[in-house]
Amino acid sequence: MLGMDRLTGRAIDDTDQLTSRLGQVMTTPKGARNRLRDFGADVVKYLSANPTPTTALLMKSAASAALNEPVNGLLDFSCSKINIYPVTGGCVMEFVGLFNGKTKTVSVPLNV
Repeated sequence: MLGMDRLTGRAIDDTDQLTSRLGQVMTTPKGARNRLRDFGADVVKYLSANPTPTTALLMKSAASAALNEPVNGLLDFSCSKINIYPVTGGCVMEFVGLFNGKTKTVSVPLNV
């Protein structure tokens, strides 16, 4: 699938396009779009919470639910593992799964 980078406007495909789509879904709060209320994820609401194993589990659960929501357009990515790593000002979510018949690892930064 061919897409457009939302920051630069250049054409992207394969892993770059998947990274862009995942980033857009994970950083958009669910209900933020007027015409697509189901688009997005509840991941963002946990970023301001204390970083505990419980919070990480809730973030993974919200991300998994977003991956399985048809309106998000990520059904072509079969995720098998989600990792969360803390960084300054937020965290990085790492998704491992099958995309276009190949195993891909994609990192998406989530900043406060």
